[in-house]
Amino acid sequence: MVGVVALAVYAVPTLREIPELAVLSYPTLVLLAAANSTVLLAVFVVVGTATAPRIGLHSHVFEWASGRDPNWKSFRASLPIAVAVGAGLFIVVVVLDLAFAQFTQLPVDETPTGTEALSELVESIPMRLFYGGITEELLLRWGVMAPIAFVLWWGRRRLGGTEEMPSPLMMWTAIVASAVVFGVGHLPALASAFGLTTALIVRTVLLNALVGIGLGWLFWRHSLETAMVAHAAFHVVLVAVSAVVIVVT
Repeated sequence: MVGVVALAVYAVPTLREIPELAVLSYPTLVLLAAANSTVLLAVFVVVGTATAPRIGLHSHVFEWASGRDPNWKSFRASLPIAVAVGAGLFIVVVVLDLAFAQFTQLPVDETPTGTEALSELVESIPMRLFYGGITEELLLRWGVMAPIAFVLWWGRRRLGGTEEMPSPLMMWTAIVASAVVFGVGHLPALASAFGLTTALIVRTVLLNALVGIGLGWLFWRHSLETAMVAHAAFHVVLVAVSAVVIVVT
């Protein structure tokens, strides 16, 4: 919910640009912006809670809240790989984004520069770390990836399969499917800033899906919290590099 509130606060200036909403108070706009995300979060968390533990997908916090003994030592051991994967995914995204640049051709005059760009970047930090790092992982990995893997496993069992847990093929199918959903989920925000073209849609879905695949693998092989740390690390590197680029240029 901290992530939901961070996203809602970040969205208020955009909502104020809508004449019908400009007259509303700041708290009302925050509540309005948070309403949809809150409902989605509640639904996806419930669905993930009903499926993830049954197929061996781990959340240390969930295990703790359920009265079990979470393996915090394992989580601490996974932190270096989480940071490395998060930073590595950022590098991959930057390289591919540069390759896509000649096809997407984003309008330069619509991109803020200097002090304005740095201010917008700083304002986005809570949203990136809390909504991106925590809430999106609950939505996409816990609430989408886990149910897909569970349905595939349950369906195979109904057809006579004897697997105690989903096969690697089932898990990779769930990882890729949830990663594509993750990529598509970034299109509305992009559409509000730029006119969508085929090249821009492909670039956005592909780059975010690649990030989602890395995070899904971490969830599968380590824990939900490991994926959260990697997602946050991705944004930490992004903010740091972006700030340097803005200051230098």
